[in-house]
Amino acid sequence: MKLLNYSAVPFVRLLIPLVVGRILSLFLDISLVLYSLAFVACFITVIFLLQLSIKSYSKRWIVGIVISLIVCTLGVVNSPNYSFNRDLLNNKHAYRSVVKEVIKDADSKQSVLLLCAPIDTLKQLYFNALLYVKSDSDEVSLLPGDIITFESILSDFEYTRNPFAFEYATYMKNKDVEGQFFVRDKNILCVGKEYTIGRFFYLVRQKAEKKLNRLNVSTAEFGIISALVLGNKSMLEYQTKVNFSSAGAIHILSVSGLHVGIIYLMLMSVFGKIGKGFVSLLKVVVIIGVLWFYAAIAGMAPSVFRATIMFSVFVISKWRSHRYNIYHSLAIAAFVILIINPYSITHAGFWLSFFAVMSIVYFYPKINGWFYFTTPWTKYVWALISVSVAAQIGTFPLGIYLFGFFPTWFLVSNFLIIPILPFMLIGALLVVILPFNFILIQLIAGPLRIMFQYLNELTQWVGDLSYAKFTGLQLSFYHLIGFYGAMLLFVVWRNLKRGKYLVFSLFITLIGFVSLLLSSYTKYHQQVFTVHQVKGKTAVTLTEANKCTCWVGQLLDDKELNYTVMPLVLHQEAASVIQQSIDSVKICPVVTRNNNVLILNEEFNIDQIGKKLDVVVFTAKLKTYKIKRLLNKIDGQLLVFDSSFSRSQCKYLRREILKRKLKAHFVMLDGAYVVVL
Repeated sequence: MKLLNYSAVPFVRLLIPLVVGRILSLFLDISLVLYSLAFVACFITVIFLLQLSIKSYSKRWIVGIVISLIVCTLGVVNSPNYSFNRDLLNNKHAYRSVVKEVIKDADSKQSVLLLCAPIDTLKQLYFNALLYVKSDSDEVSLLPGDIITFESILSDFEYTRNPFAFEYATYMKNKDVEGQFFVRDKNILCVGKEYTIGRFFYLVRQKAEKKLNRLNVSTAEFGIISALVLGNKSMLEYQTKVNFSSAGAIHILSVSGLHVGIIYLMLMSVFGKIGKGFVSLLKVVVIIGVLWFYAAIAGMAPSVFRATIMFSVFVISKWRSHRYNIYHSLAIAAFVILIINPYSITHAGFWLSFFAVMSIVYFYPKINGWFYFTTPWTKYVWALISVSVAAQIGTFPLGIYLFGFFPTWFLVSNFLIIPILPFMLIGALLVVILPFNFILIQLIAGPLRIMFQYLNELTQWVGDLSYAKFTGLQLSFYHLIGFYGAMLLFVVWRNLKRGKYLVFSLFITLIGFVSLLLSSYTKYHQQVFTVHQVKGKTAVTLTEANKCTCWVGQLLDDKELNYTVMPLVLHQEAASVIQQSIDSVKICPVVTRNNNVLILNEEFNIDQIGKKLDVVVFTAKLKTYKIKRLLNKIDGQLLVFDSSFSRSQCKYLRREILKRKLKAHFVMLDGAYVVVL
């Protein structure tokens, strides 16, 4: 059990050869037989060297080298044996697929992740794809492990290219998902089943959701219960996500170390201290078993998987030697997660959770020691504040980089939510575990409904407070690296007490803030003209001098505004967005520093403006035959067709424009049109 103590195997160092091996796998094509033989040979070698190291401590460096080579090999062989032919895109083929994961299941629609292989081509290809299934009946019932066949067209993901916005296509490509299918359930044939662990987890979660649904709460509140207890965020309403995010309480909806820690503390209060002997072994088995059972009903999400590994290591360490190093357990958790899924290193949740735990471990004792309280309730209140502040110290740079804002009132929301969170979590788990007609469940069902209603209304109230989001600080990737580097040097100075590390930390921080000021100055004097891609709608923005004007046909709803326009607004540090409807006007002139732009809703005599016009933006209110007449009068202007046009209209107009050898940009086909002036 030396691996669970301080320094027998440096798991942090093992992450380096693991990542190296993963990178090598991108360039190597190794067959299953070859890398299996290589792994077996390396495994036998390491066993031999480990035995040798027991006899000769001086040769342990050899063991370290061999272990690093094996981990590098693991990084290579763990690469999925996929291959993809882009000729499959936009063509109809028959496929045999295995359902890997159910992503969303709502009413008569379902989206699942598939491992696909075309069955009507000579070359055997394996690749990941999304399948969107629509049913004519009430329910679609694909499960992980189902083997299905269907015939459909594989479509590529569309890139919106809205500046600084979340790009779903890029996200899917980073997860090795090559395309998407749209199929009706009657055209899918289920030919078999694979009984996988993922299938078991999904079925357990389905049963848990059915029991929780008997609490008879509103749709918004059931989405909160499903996310908080089971880690299923697919049922969350959009406004609920916005409220929790603005209130700084979004981590409560992500099943993670906080939730697993609450369950662990409850178990320890029941079983008491872990000592030695057979009874203590039974305690360890039961505690770890309950933690992993919860991880199972939570769908084995990466965050809960990570936290369960950490607490399992902690429990075993307490049982074996009463010695525990949180940083070592973090390294073990990272090592195991990356062995199973190397792509986890690209997930924001992976970094946010690790930064939060490390920050709490290091900063919480120091912050909590600033003040001393005598009464239990004041100690508890200060402990809550200390934990919240410590977690924010480690995560606020990454949070600002990812989301573009900092939740100003996070202390208020955490102070009012965390004290009742254990009661909500334990109560909901009792509803899942016990029969619903059990007397205890009948007693707690009412209070549970009240608590979840309170949680929903509280986050809405905090999210609506003035200045709930601080957006005045926008970090680039280099700012992010700089601030975390400065934070690391500060921690090193605190431990080693060497002044040079403090000087380096302060110097990097100063350079970072000077860079931020220069960046803000540059953005203030920039003009960014953008024709955004908002499917079926017109959205044209001009951002300058900390303000953004948005010309729209129909007013954008909050979701459309937040996903398409706000990322650019936040990046440019604009204070407000003004929507101006141009639905009832024929033309709308927009004057920039270097370009004169005209937005056309109706036919217009461009000859009246002549050479002064640089860009013409067409909306779908202008009929196609009128556009064709206008094309004959265009002389050198760039034509931009916004996203109110359908794809078929764009393809037809592109052919007409090519005949006339004009310059054009189609937002639905080419992505958003952006000019920085």
